[in-house]
Amino acid sequence: METLVVEHSVLIDASPEVVWEAITSPKHLEQWYAPGCPWEIPALQQGATIKFHNTDTDIQLATIEVLAPLREFTLRWQLDPMHPGLTLTNTFLLVPENDSTRVTVSQTGYESLPDDIRQEQLEQDGQAYTAIAESLKSYLER
Repeated sequence: METLVVEHSVLIDASPEVVWEAITSPKHLEQWYAPGCPWEIPALQQGATIKFHNTDTDIQLATIEVLAPLREFTLRWQLDPMHPGLTLTNTFLLVPENDSTRVTVSQTGYESLPDDIRQEQLEQDGQAYTAIAESLKSYLER
């Protein structure tokens, strides 16, 4: 099966340093990614486990796969602890453009999902990642 990707890019009127801080710092993530949902990033290093508190009882775990400061931040999300092969990979790519930064947010790994939920997850995430990228832009440009 071909690699299935959800992707959205935005040009943000901010330096890569400012964008990097916004995508890797819990205090910023809690403001723009999913307002009011806490993040725990005990160590900003490759291989570290982070927690995203979607709700009080829905805590999602991710592993930092790529940590290339000012360029790439990639997380591998475990969808179901009972099925470790069900993972999605979320990447933030930063590319300087003049005095701004182009940020591309993508998610891959849908081909690992069961057929009965794959299309629904692709559609849901397609809308979500557009909103996430636009929320980051809005947060940094206010």
